[in-house]
Amino acid sequence: MRMFSMRRVLPVALGTVACVALVQTPANAIGSFHYANASNGRGYGAFNSVDNNLFKVADKKADGYSMVLRIKFPGRDEMTSCDDRNGANNGEEFCRISNIPHRTAFKFKACARDFSGELPGWIDCSGWIDDVTS
Repeated sequence: MRMFSMRRVLPVALGTVACVALVQTPANAIGSFHYANASNGRGYGAFNSVDNNLFKVADKKADGYSMVLRIKFPGRDEMTSCDDRNGANNGEEFCRISNIPHRTAFKFKACARDFSGELPGWIDCSGWIDDVTS
């Protein structure tokens, strides 16, 4: 009778140990994936550290504005951007910033912008999202 119960307990115990080992992997091994949604359904931007620090942005509203993902690195006055200027509802634009050191903290937000100068500048921005490169 004892052998029978030992055969059932061993696989369960081994499975539990494997699950605990997977849960305890470092957070930086998993990476991050965050979305910034502009208000009024205008569009969104995102950052994916798992996919080699890929930024993306999409314009979702045909209104004369483009969508821009504004990216701010600490200690730098200027902002970097990833723009979707080719009209609404036609897919995402992808950007990769190649000279970012590993494990660099930054923040980003998605905004609508008129590049023609005829409409008000930055509008319907999301809040800033803090992230870290892989």
